[in-house]
Amino acid sequence: MPGGNIMPCARSDILALGFCAGLIGCTGPGQSDPPVAAINPPLARPASINGKYNGIVQLVTGGAVSCGTEDIFSLQVQESAFRYVLSQPQVPWRTSVTFNVVIAPDGSFHARSGAAYLDGKVGQGHMQGQIVGDACGFRFEADNVGSF
Repeated sequence: MPGGNIMPCARSDILALGFCAGLIGCTGPGQSDPPVAAINPPLARPASINGKYNGIVQLVTGGAVSCGTEDIFSLQVQESAFRYVLSQPQVPWRTSVTFNVVIAPDGSFHARSGAAYLDGKVGQGHMQGQIVGDACGFRFEADNVGSF
């Protein structure tokens, strides 16, 4: 029966046509891709390192009598820089050392004055480092208390 093969072909054509119509209906103009901003949220901005830092300086090297053992530490960071004056009355030829410090984008800093230096790292509201003078060496830790 040659006509027997026509009917199954007609059914498959109708099924294929219905399938294509269904696909076209699913991709009509009413639907669009989600906005890119919803897929990729904006990146967080790094927190500013500027502000006032208060903390403690502790003696690491040198004599406790002449250097002291612990002291309050305070710095004002502005435009990623600060100035610190180390008092060293036990050194008659240089009773103080001034450090002008610039903080790198990664939060690290290093400043030198002769043999003396100050270095460390700041980030997420916390600063830590060391100060080495002509006679005494200290480590410090301080936290940002903000600026008003």
